[in-house]
Amino acid sequence: MEGSAPAAKKGISKKLLAIVVVAILLVAAIGAAVLVLGNQGQAKKADNWLDEGFNLEVFYNSGNTARQTACELIKTGLESLNPGKIKVTVTPLEWSNYLEYRKTGKMAAMFLGWAPDFADPDDYVQPFYLSGGTYASMINYNNATLDAMITAAAAELDETQRAALYKEISMDMFEECCFVWTAQATNFAVQKDWVNGYYFNPMYSNLYYYVLSKDASAPMADTFRYSTIGGNAESFDPAVDYETVGGELLQNVYETLVWYNGSSASELVPMLATEVPTIENGLLSADGLTYTFNIRSGVEFSDGTPLTAEDVKYSFDRGLMLNDPHGPFWMYGQVLIPDYYDYGMATYTDAGVLQPEITQAMCDAAVWMVDSDTVQFNLTQAYPAFLSALAFNAGSIVSKAYVEANGGQSKAGYTYMSTHMMGTGPFTLGTVATDAYFNLDRNDNYWRTPAELAHVIISQTPDVNTRLLQLQNGDVDAAAIPRNQKTSVEAMSGVELKTGSPSFNVDFLGLNQKLNLTGANPDLTNVPSDFFADKNVRLAFAHAFNYAVYINNTMQNTAIQPNGAIPQGMFGYSADVPIYEYSIEKAKEYLKAAKTPTDNTSSATVLDELSAAVRLWD
Repeated sequence: MEGSAPAAKKGISKKLLAIVVVAILLVAAIGAAVLVLGNQGQAKKADNWLDEGFNLEVFYNSGNTARQTACELIKTGLESLNPGKIKVTVTPLEWSNYLEYRKTGKMAAMFLGWAPDFADPDDYVQPFYLSGGTYASMINYNNATLDAMITAAAAELDETQRAALYKEISMDMFEECCFVWTAQATNFAVQKDWVNGYYFNPMYSNLYYYVLSKDASAPMADTFRYSTIGGNAESFDPAVDYETVGGELLQNVYETLVWYNGSSASELVPMLATEVPTIENGLLSADGLTYTFNIRSGVEFSDGTPLTAEDVKYSFDRGLMLNDPHGPFWMYGQVLIPDYYDYGMATYTDAGVLQPEITQAMCDAAVWMVDSDTVQFNLTQAYPAFLSALAFNAGSIVSKAYVEANGGQSKAGYTYMSTHMMGTGPFTLGTVATDAYFNLDRNDNYWRTPAELAHVIISQTPDVNTRLLQLQNGDVDAAAIPRNQKTSVEAMSGVELKTGSPSFNVDFLGLNQKLNLTGANPDLTNVPSDFFADKNVRLAFAHAFNYAVYINNTMQNTAIQPNGAIPQGMFGYSADVPIYEYSIEKAKEYLKAAKTPTDNTSSATVLDELSAAVRLWD
């Protein structure tokens, strides 16, 4: 029978089989190599990114029409540099997803905004330009020279020298172009004319409901209804949350040792402390290293538990030990813990037990409970901004008894506090519906005069036209309205627009210098992970954005173009720092100077491996 002769069977030698196998592999390899080389030929024809072109996604948080427009403007500018070769896709993300993408480095370019934590330039340069800072770490930016300058400026007690240092830092930041600063806005608040008590403080996380009330004739006179663009809080835990949705809740449920005096961003008054420490009253040491706070007596948490110095120490200990690199506790840790940035975030055992790198002993050296009514902070270096930093939401005092009863310093405890609140503030957290609303209820156990409002409803309404209709019909008392709707708001009867007061809020384009490619859509983003590590690429983006159109049209002339991270009106700002101009020609020049990768070794490696396989058969 065919194929059964002994001679034929004998003829299939080991070497022949090897040749057949290798031949098959070579055919596959050649095909793959042709495909790879063909693709590389198409993708690597030019040695610069202007002629090469690229695909890139630019992100914004959904519902924020101003940032959406900003994305469209950078898209228009970039695509005009080389039409058909450069393609930019604008992608919205729901707020919680946006925060997650930001933390994990999955966005190559993103439009963001920065609201101040405290009124000091360190709150702007440290998060963005210090190696290990909140945003610097997200975009993988490191600069030892700037690090030294930022550290020196933060600790400088002489205001003249400190201002000079920040000017030098700002000039360096302009040269580095790690972020493209697009607008510094003025206040823009829209509310019904039956709302009373509103004033603008640039340090507030949106509305402080304790000072608000409504006319008795207004609908639901004891309830304030606020319609927002949508978005869920990152966390309800002051040691973790570092965004504006959660920030608004924190500042109304919790309280800090010191707080702002009315609309002033710089004048502090006692809140849970009895006095603001000064050298004159003996509560601040002459070298600026020791701050002592006497805790106000008669204050209770909303469940009736008395506030003590132990709660204050516990609040700072848990935030320091958690050491969330994306959280707000850097502002305390950097001056309370020696070599703070050498320590990582706490981990958990399999049983959920906290394993902090910053130990309890280190916290005990930083924050002392002198007695049941007194707390002392021991700084590692002078820090003029420390008191202002204590007024931020991260300095909120939690109830030790409440936290410990619900998991304490454990994974379960931090998880519980991410969805629960127990503070001394004028309101308590009511019902919460994800993607729908947050409710606040008056704290009738409040140590000051209770709030006039009994309830607050913060509803999430992504559609701007719906929010405008709610406002016009009186279904809400205030609404988050984008500035490009200014004319519509001004035409509404019974609606007031509060604007003109300078804010310290700045908008910017973030450029990720180490993109997490596992999260990128390859059809929409085809640049290498270090695309923005080239300063020429960053400068091209800076000059491709039409600042005038954004400020005049989108922001309706309620903003100015900033010259850097430090906003105009804040100490440390310098008008001598230049701004980036919108110039398509300059953008082309910089993108032309940005070189594309030229590494084509992968195909050779495949062929080398196949050759080695043939030798093995021999």
